[in-house]
Amino acid sequence: MGVVWLAEDQVIGRQVALKELRTSSKTDIERVLREARTAGKLNSPHVVGIHDVISEHGVTYLVMELVEAPTLSDLMAREGALPEARVADIALQVLSALEAAHAAGIVHRDVKPSNIMVLPDGRAKLADFGIARAMDDPGLTATGGIMGSPGYMAPELFAGDPPSPASDLWALGATMFHAVEGRSPFTRETTAATMHAIMYDRPALSRADGPLASVIMGLLTPVGQRLTAAQLRAHLQDGTRAVRPADTVIVEAPTSLVTPASTAPSWAQSWDDEEKPKSRRKIGIIAGAAAVVVVVALAAVFLIKPDQQTGTAAAQQGTDPASSSAAASSTPESSASSAPSSAPSSSAGPTSSNAAAGPKPTQSAPNNPVPTTTKPKPPRETLPLARYRNGGGWHYSGTSRVPVPAGFSVENTGGLGKLLANPEADTKPLYTCRVNNSEDRMSSGSSTCESQTVYGTLGYVFSKKPADVEVLPLFRCNMGGHHFDSVTTNCEGYQVEFQFGWVVR
Repeated sequence: MGVVWLAEDQVIGRQVALKELRTSSKTDIERVLREARTAGKLNSPHVVGIHDVISEHGVTYLVMELVEAPTLSDLMAREGALPEARVADIALQVLSALEAAHAAGIVHRDVKPSNIMVLPDGRAKLADFGIARAMDDPGLTATGGIMGSPGYMAPELFAGDPPSPASDLWALGATMFHAVEGRSPFTRETTAATMHAIMYDRPALSRADGPLASVIMGLLTPVGQRLTAAQLRAHLQDGTRAVRPADTVIVEAPTSLVTPASTAPSWAQSWDDEEKPKSRRKIGIIAGAAAVVVVVALAAVFLIKPDQQTGTAAAQQGTDPASSSAAASSTPESSASSAPSSAPSSSAGPTSSNAAAGPKPTQSAPNNPVPTTTKPKPPRETLPLARYRNGGGWHYSGTSRVPVPAGFSVENTGGLGKLLANPEADTKPLYTCRVNNSEDRMSSGSSTCESQTVYGTLGYVFSKKPADVEVLPLFRCNMGGHHFDSVTTNCEGYQVEFQFGWVVR
């Protein structure tokens, strides 16, 4: 929205942020004044405050509270997908800011990761009310213009409905999805494709599960079914305690204990406040009954006849919860590729030998473990990262996912390693960007391309060095005015800007 300067308020003696906005028309000036008025009405520790407005020599300045912190977008570019508990905590704070704005009759209209600042102590602040709109304001948007970031705009806005508190909550849901998954749920390469995705696609969560997943999907629903601010607060406050650690064993309740889909949306089933304590007691009873069944099954191993043991083992293998869970989470490709290796581990092979040398009906079984076969991990799909150069000396790094810009030819093929085609744990997306008003191209870990133009998503880099694959470090370098990527630690003799992460060798 403008250039921001570190400044000193000499009257009060404090440091402030001074946002410089060049206002070329009366409409521009009105928008700046509206930002000052709307943000100035709000008294919330989670809103970046505005102290004053100054106009001088055709330039308007907003004197703002100084917040020295990265945005949520910067945080994700550095760390990748964030833990569920952290996302829930940030969302609660942003919700407080939105509640204050909505109570004052103001809709933010541009909630997204780059407008949320996260301080080192964990506090979050919602910034940039530059296109905020009072609900009684007739509006200053130009005819046919889109005010806001399309990837975080609610579907009803594209259908012509006015911005509302509900549309801010949708944007918060899309932001939470992005933070916990490491990718934007709807952003595509063009505005038209993004709008189509918002209107017709339903995003799928792959990293988040449990309460937080239910909350996110409860926000990314049609406006009539969307969670309200009060519901969201209650669920997030409970969800921050309910986000379960990875080593917790969860016994799922049978479908008869879950609220029927006909009486509640799917995202609300796990949030029935009246049923929650009772369901937990029932789940405890079920877990106890399951334990008894396990004990009985173990006893049967030592007492059952050989031919019965064979049938029991086969039945248990077919209904083993861990096997079912693994099969459910596998992709069709991985399931198909691992089918031949799983066949020898079925009970049919070992059973015949066990039956021949097996125990008598009343004897103990020999202390020989049943051989099992672990399904091999499917191979990673990778995308070679190549470096290109045009006649003017500008560089571009790309993969087959994004068309090579006109005028660029290959300079380095294969020397930059390979990106992952799909996200996995401890990875983050790598974007290719076009620097505004320049021929310069650059790669970035920021979904907004550091306020430049997003050209596409190239693939994924490791944010932590993996132990199971040989990798190379990937750096962004500066050649005295333009960018290029390199896997050498000294950027081939030029300035090292930073390391993106690691790529497959």
